[in-house]
Amino acid sequence: EFQDATDQHSFKKMLPRDERRFKTADLDGDSAATREEFTAFLHPEEFEHMKNIVVLETLEDIDKNGDGFVDQDEYIADMFANEEGGPEPDWVITEREQFSDFRDLNKDGKMDKEEIQHWILPQDYDHALAEARHLVYESDVDKDQKLTKEEVLDNWNMFVGSQATNYGEDLTRNHDE
Repeated sequence: EFQDATDQHSFKKMLPRDERRFKTADLDGDSAATREEFTAFLHPEEFEHMKNIVVLETLEDIDKNGDGFVDQDEYIADMFANEEGGPEPDWVITEREQFSDFRDLNKDGKMDKEEIQHWILPQDYDHALAEARHLVYESDVDKDQKLTKEEVLDNWNMFVGSQATNYGEDLTRNHDE
């Protein structure tokens, strides 16, 4: 099947991964995806029964030495490749501190599956609330914790680019608030 593909190795590597994800999403085991099951396949981070797949795939992507853990160098390498060999930028130094202080919860120098889950699927983080707070913080010029029509229009580009407004679509609807 992959003989005509230009990158056969990648396809062959992706197939078992996608099959594993599909089988996990296929709750009724009938090898056919309902709308809900297909959505779980495409967006596993949104479904409780798919969280282990998200963690496992993250581990597989970042764990370059194959030991089943993500160490600090692997964590940094996922974000930054120091090809020039010079000093690391300040943000990389900050990320190293984040790893030590907040990612490696048991302080053993590496993240296990539980720590990876805590990192990529935090329990106490509300994405919609965080985005809403960000939009208000950035747009509320008079800092009264309320947005006027003018404040929204003055920052239209931020709202149009926000998932919280359905990428601007919600701004075209009539609202009572």
